[in-house]
Amino acid sequence: MRSYKIVLGEFLLILASVLIFRSIWMLLDRIPVMNLEFGIWASLIMGVAIALVSLVMLNGYVNTKTGKEDSA
Repeated sequence: MRSYKIVLGEFLLILASVLIFRSIWMLLDRIPVMNLEFGIWASLIMGVAIALVSLVMLNGYVNTKTGKEDSA
């Protein structure tokens, strides 16, 4: 019974994230600058930068939890 609740919770989380993603996408489409080439490139660069920051943060957290130190 416990695993059923976990699977249901994960499914609901996935459904919620799809709805949030779709809503953000449609809201950004309403901003005129986001439909220009500049807006698309700016959005791509911001997305890549945010993804890199989050990956570095997560990697640092995982390394401290596993006892590994950064070699760089």
